[in-house]
Amino acid sequence: MKLAIASLLAGTAAAFSPALSGNQVTSSTQLFGRTPFISGNWKLNPQTKDEAVTLATEIAASITADSPKADVALFVPYVFIESAMGAVDGKLNVGAEGACPELGGAYTGAISTAMLKSIGVNWTLAGHSERRVIYGETDDYINAQCLKIISEGMGVMLCIGESLEEFEQDLAGSVCAVQLKKGLKGVAKEELDKVVIAYEPVWAIGTGK
Repeated sequence: MKLAIASLLAGTAAAFSPALSGNQVTSSTQLFGRTPFISGNWKLNPQTKDEAVTLATEIAASITADSPKADVALFVPYVFIESAMGAVDGKLNVGAEGACPELGGAYTGAISTAMLKSIGVNWTLAGHSERRVIYGETDDYINAQCLKIISEGMGVMLCIGESLEEFEQDLAGSVCAVQLKKGLKGVAKEELDKVVIAYEPVWAIGTGK
């Protein structure tokens, strides 16, 4: 499955090849030649600032001079971003779990890319399956997120993946291809160094499969 998806998406290889240098987004050009990118999404966890600081501190402490070379990023709830940044002390990147494609106006509860950038965020998720399924975020909305995030000079991790029903019908490749094409519509070739693709099949999240 991994090879099939990689082959399917190889036409946009640059989307797989951003690398991080400190808090900066840089690029390489080979699909399998880039530095591994390890990321964790905290979702609706933890429940307090103290817990967030402890978790971020412990994760950062686990990265030592003996650790394999890899880029590491945490995507955390908005309210914990700055605290987590302070806790990791530059050892890894701290990003946001999403962003509104609008920069202002009557969008209660939304967080804009400009707000995130102003506190030092350089990476943001878009298209996570839970946002697609629970909150009804469409491919068009996700595309707008990607375009806005990139326009701010930030990196976006675009999440794609099929449901269990689609997987069982052998539709993984076609579903991912559509999500990828629609999600990156309007993104210029030279902007792909700000894009990472995360393949997260919906049926595999929290199921142990």
